[in-house]
Amino acid sequence: MTSHLREPIPVPRWLFTTKYAIFILVGVAVVWASSPAVDEISPDWLTPIWGMGIIASAAFALVGSLRERFEPLERVAVVVLAALFVVFAIAPVVLVLQGDRDRTLYSVIALGFSLLPILRSVQLLRTTGLRK
Repeated sequence: MTSHLREPIPVPRWLFTTKYAIFILVGVAVVWASSPAVDEISPDWLTPIWGMGIIASAAFALVGSLRERFEPLERVAVVVLAALFVVFAIAPVVLVLQGDRDRTLYSVIALGFSLLPILRSVQLLRTTGLRK
C-alpha cells in the first residue's frame, strides 16, 4: 500500500537548470547590491566573495544539470551551493535572535529558499552515492 510513496518523483531537468539560473542571478544581485543581513553579521568585504561563490557553484550546478553524465559535477556544486545558502539562511535568523524582529519574514523566506539546494544535494547523494 505504501510502496508508491517510496518511488522517486521524476523532475524534468529543465526545472533544475532554471533553478540554477535563478541562483546565478541571486549571486549577481549579492555582488552588485550586497545582502544587508549578511553585511551586518560579517565584514563588508566578505559579501562579494560569498556572492561570487554562489555564482560559480550555481554555474557549475547548471552545467551539471544539463545531462545525466554531468551529474557528478552537479553533485559537488550543489553541495557547495547548499553550504553557501546556509549562510544566507542563518544571517537573518541571527539578527532576529539578537532582537531585530523586523527581519522575521525575511528569515522565513531565506530559510525556505535555502532548502532548494539542500534538498537537491540530499537527493543526489541518496540516488548516486558519494563515490560515483
